[in-house]
Amino acid sequence: MNGANDERLERFRPREDTTAARLAELKVEYAHKREAYIASGVLPDPAKPGLLEDATKLVGTCMEMCPEHERLEREIQKELDKLELIPGTTHADPKAAVKIYRRPAAGRELPLPEEVRPPAVLQTTLDYLLHTLLPADPRDPQFAVVQPFLWNRTRAIRQDFIVQSDRGAIAIACHERIARYHILCLHWKGGVDAEAWSEQQELEQLRKTLRSLIEYYDDQRLLGHTYPNEPEFRAYNLLLHIRDPESLREVELLPTPVFTAAPLQWALQLQTLVQRSNLLEKRGQPRNTEATPNFFTRFFKIVARPEVSYLTACLAENLFPSVRIGAIKALARAYMPQHNGLPLSYVTTILGMDDDAETIEFLRLVHVDVDEQDGVAKINKLVVLDEDKSFVSPFSQTLVEVKRGTATCQDIVDGKTLQPPKPTVTTSLPPVMPSTTPTPTTTKRAKTPSPPAKPFTFTPAKAPAAKTPAVMPPPTTPAFAWPAPPSASQPKPPPATPSFTKTKPPADVVPSTPAPPPKPKPKPRLPRTQLTTSLTQQLCDAALDDMVHHVGQQALESEAKHRRRVRRASLLASMASRLTSRLLAEPVAANVRHASMDALAQVQFTRHIFRATMKHWQAILAKQRDRKVQAERLEDLRTRLPHLHVSRSRRSSDATGRAPRWSDDERVDAFVHAQEASTRLWERGTWADSMVDRVAWLCHETMQSPPTFTIAVYVSKDGPAAGARWLRHKMGLSADEVLHPLAHGTQVRIVDGVRAPAMAQEAQLVVCDAMATVPTPSVPTPLLAVAWAEAQAQTFMQTHNKVWMPCKVVTLHEPTVNVDQVLREALLDVLPTLHVGMDRTPGLRTAIQPLWHMWSDLADAFDTLLARAHTPAIAADAFALLTSLANLLLRMALAAEAEPDDSTTHIALCIPKTAHSTTIPDTLVSLALHQLQSMAWGDPEAVSLLKAHTLEWAHQGTFHLNTYMQAILRMAFAYIGDAQSDAHVPSEDLEQFRSLGNQALRELASRVDNDRPKGPAPALPSPIPTTPRKRASIAPSHASKRIRDEDDKDAPRARLRGLLARSASLLLHEPRE
Repeated sequence: MNGANDERLERFRPREDTTAARLAELKVEYAHKREAYIASGVLPDPAKPGLLEDATKLVGTCMEMCPEHERLEREIQKELDKLELIPGTTHADPKAAVKIYRRPAAGRELPLPEEVRPPAVLQTTLDYLLHTLLPADPRDPQFAVVQPFLWNRTRAIRQDFIVQSDRGAIAIACHERIARYHILCLHWKGGVDAEAWSEQQELEQLRKTLRSLIEYYDDQRLLGHTYPNEPEFRAYNLLLHIRDPESLREVELLPTPVFTAAPLQWALQLQTLVQRSNLLEKRGQPRNTEATPNFFTRFFKIVARPEVSYLTACLAENLFPSVRIGAIKALARAYMPQHNGLPLSYVTTILGMDDDAETIEFLRLVHVDVDEQDGVAKINKLVVLDEDKSFVSPFSQTLVEVKRGTATCQDIVDGKTLQPPKPTVTTSLPPVMPSTTPTPTTTKRAKTPSPPAKPFTFTPAKAPAAKTPAVMPPPTTPAFAWPAPPSASQPKPPPATPSFTKTKPPADVVPSTPAPPPKPKPKPRLPRTQLTTSLTQQLCDAALDDMVHHVGQQALESEAKHRRRVRRASLLASMASRLTSRLLAEPVAANVRHASMDALAQVQFTRHIFRATMKHWQAILAKQRDRKVQAERLEDLRTRLPHLHVSRSRRSSDATGRAPRWSDDERVDAFVHAQEASTRLWERGTWADSMVDRVAWLCHETMQSPPTFTIAVYVSKDGPAAGARWLRHKMGLSADEVLHPLAHGTQVRIVDGVRAPAMAQEAQLVVCDAMATVPTPSVPTPLLAVAWAEAQAQTFMQTHNKVWMPCKVVTLHEPTVNVDQVLREALLDVLPTLHVGMDRTPGLRTAIQPLWHMWSDLADAFDTLLARAHTPAIAADAFALLTSLANLLLRMALAAEAEPDDSTTHIALCIPKTAHSTTIPDTLVSLALHQLQSMAWGDPEAVSLLKAHTLEWAHQGTFHLNTYMQAILRMAFAYIGDAQSDAHVPSEDLEQFRSLGNQALRELASRVDNDRPKGPAPALPSPIPTTPRKRASIAPSHASKRIRDEDDKDAPRARLRGLLARSASLLLHEPRE
């Protein structure tokens, strides 16, 4: 006996110790596997970030519905669901446990392949959930029991598909079944008497499932695969986002077979009919749709059609409150207050209600008066609807639930299409379907037999049943192991006894035959006095209760009438104020509208007259100008033709003879020659090509690479149209802007100055015709004009020569002139060098822009003085002085840096020893080559290129000290790099540099004047201006006292050497803090 008890205790001993030990082993094993998978590349290393394209695809290897590690962990932590337990114990059933959904967290590690189920196992798990756990009849109370479990476990199935990046046929099939299950739960509100069900959470998971399905369909279509159920779920997604225009756009982009499928076409019709023009607009809500007919009756008729599927109707059911509110608002605007009202039966029909009771309840929710005695609803213009509230989605029996017919939950989820049965009239026979509410379990048998169960009339959200409900057939036996719900006509079976219990159950729980009810005992009679007192007390109480009830009823009715009067008075006052404001606003608005229209008409008429007059005047002016041009051209021809005298014999022979005729070959040659001349004249873009070639050559020669070189083209609006069209044609202007990129990075931009004046403000070259209106430039800019007569050219030069620098006019009055050759020759004069600002040069700093302009003006003045010098010694001194000023410029630029680099503090230009030659150009070239040879910084290739250019300039005789110094300073700035954002040159440095430059100019000018031959004294070059962009003619008067004292000395050579020493001492100063 003791051995049997020990065996029994051992068999039923808790397994916590064994489970904990096994879980510890699995944790150690999983830790080793994780390290191995990371080492082999199966899992990414969290400590080593990598690229997304290098990630490996995770393939699950778990062949169970729930991994062993999770099952043991949840068993220890008591997190198992009752559907996962072995009956009668707290232990997990390996055949019933399903992997739970866990939200991804920041600190959670990636799952191992042993924790992820492959697609085949996921499909098997979904079969178990939907075919074993889910009851066949949604009215079964077990439906509400398993709903939270299935909601979580289907979410975990979708998570495993996402982790494995699986988008194949199995994933699509599983997602389709999950989406159908969510729609079924939305219709049944989680099941009969579901307590913790949330419509918002159900809609959220349905939207995510449909979004994943749509992505899967799109990806498979790119691979050439199509799926027959795609139109069905596209329709569900459209109904779920019924007012989202983006969903409608996605549907319109679908292929034709999918778009024209019946499910999607029905959804599109419902989407069109749902749109409203009387929606109460709120933040976050969809806006009204313009020009919508509000066909609410057609909406309910389409939902009731047998071609519309059951699940489509379930989704459309959520739209019923919005459509019904829009219908009531539309009806209210159609009926006057004098109308007697609409019959309730009519309102029930057009609103798709199940019966009049549901209609009355809905109308009272929106504050519509209903007269139940007459059976009418007071829907008219005086109704103020209370639509700013949340309505519970209804449960429609006649429109939606009738479509299910005999289909089970498994048939609906698996997508088996069944036609809805025709409704039959309920007979007096007892219903076949058991009652939805099970009979409570009791220990004693009922005294009286229970009445037959009523037909199923459950309607969530207080939706009443139909008057003629359909008789549903009995549900099939579910596949799960739980017993079917008990019937009211059958007693509940006794609970099963455990296998290890040997005692008999108590007698009170064993069902027995019903005993006859006992006879009631007669009550004892009360005494007469006591009976009289009791009756009197009861009568007084009854009378008092009636009086109190009557008084209270009168008070309630009086208060109700008072409130109705107050509400009516306030409503009348508000309506009166609105009507008054509307009546006053309409005539005022009409008068204002008429006045504004009259004023606008007067302005338009004035503008029309002015434009017509202006066009007429412009036409007359153009004709006069054309006549003047033709007259000038004829006069020019008359002056060029010689005066011929014809002899008498010639005169007689001409009178008697005939003009010589050309042969056919001569005519063909003349025609070809004229055609070639016309082709050359109208060849497109030749002038633009010549200008681009000129800019490219100048960039190469000057070693400058500005980002852009802008050429602005201006044509006349009032002049000959052919001339303007010809100039735009030669410049290749088919648009407002044309770009020509060069090989070294510069872009030549040709813009239309008339159409795009903003882009033409900073042009480095302006091309126009002589009759065009060109805006005055802010800085000296080259100008190339095209004239068609000498008189035009002279007039243009007189008016524009002083503004533009340089200014060149090309006259095209000769018919045989080569216009392209004339342009190339003119470009040599008008564009001798690049006219670009410092801000267009890469490597130069915008922070030292004023300093750069001072130095440029100073270098130009030095070139002017060197052109008047006669001895090489002056050229050597000028070279040394300009080099010292360039070093001072570099020093100030480096001092303007917020954090100067140590590698750039040693940049300076060396002053070579004096190397006198026979001529000034040879001296300058020799000094430049010595300076480049001794340079210890800079790019070697750039230095070598500058040496080559220096030798080429020397060979051509075009070496200029200004050009050379600009090139070497640009190379220095390119070597320094870009300036800091807070770089700034102090004003005292600018004044100091200007003072030194002016002093150097005066000293060099005095030496040149003493060295020149006897003759009239030329004018001194202009000193550095105070404003960088303008050329001043008066020298500044803020020179230091030391320089003013040195002006009186007679040794100009000594003054120059002193100035060189002073500029060199400035280079030795410490950088500014």
